[in-house]
Amino acid sequence: MPQQPPEGHHDFQAFLDGNQYTESSIRRYEFIFGKTYVSTGGEETTARILESLGLKEGDRVLDVGCGIGGSAFYMARKYGVTVHGVDLSSNMISLAQKYQAEMEENVKDKVTFELSDITHHDFQLSSFDVIYSRDAILHIADKNLLFGKFFKWLKPGGKVVITDYCHGDKEKHSDPFKAYVQQRHYHLLSVPEYGRILHRAGFNQVVAEDRSPQFIEILEQELSRLQEQKENFLKEFTEADYQTLVEGWNAKIFRCKKGDQVWGFFKGTKPAQ
Repeated sequence: MPQQPPEGHHDFQAFLDGNQYTESSIRRYEFIFGKTYVSTGGEETTARILESLGLKEGDRVLDVGCGIGGSAFYMARKYGVTVHGVDLSSNMISLAQKYQAEMEENVKDKVTFELSDITHHDFQLSSFDVIYSRDAILHIADKNLLFGKFFKWLKPGGKVVITDYCHGDKEKHSDPFKAYVQQRHYHLLSVPEYGRILHRAGFNQVVAEDRSPQFIEILEQELSRLQEQKENFLKEFTEADYQTLVEGWNAKIFRCKKGDQVWGFFKGTKPAQ
């Protein structure tokens, strides 16, 4: 079923494009993460995650919540795979397609982008060798439904790899954290809960890891670089934009150190038989 829109918005796409993923917001994220990236750690983190997948030329990859294309372009260039990126934000897809047109031919021709609600989408059975998603499934409430789709769409022996925001495995969360989750309309699970859903969907060799220490380290590095590059940032954006990012990064670091917010890494394999 499609994502339900928050109150005051006619659909979830309008909410995303009008709030967290306005054109200006995307450009500010890109300043921090690097050109074509809107996910934690940019290309460096992407490269590390992909090293463990054993991608090979000719593989087909589905990039769920592809953003503005950074991971898709990297996979196509580095591994020679074909990548289909899906995102619900029209601002993200428009910029991804703009960047695609600027890419070298051996990358441009291996990547496609689609504006779509992945929860309402369907692909043929066994369409992909890998399904990849970075910090995007937090927007989706029915993860049981989604991971069931992933399982069907993967070829036997195919792999799913995900990073995502989660909540800490604690009884009571702080009011500021609860307000943040509500304001963003996130649907967060604990890391163990996330892993159990992958198991229930049929995946084996499931990895469900709390990588918050790495996340905090990355956030602190990104914040430090932003502060060092403030002068250049202000050539493109406002002082208010700068303060919003600094406050946002400090808040994420604080939430993680308090155990409210967690960064999860997840991986699973569809049985070969």
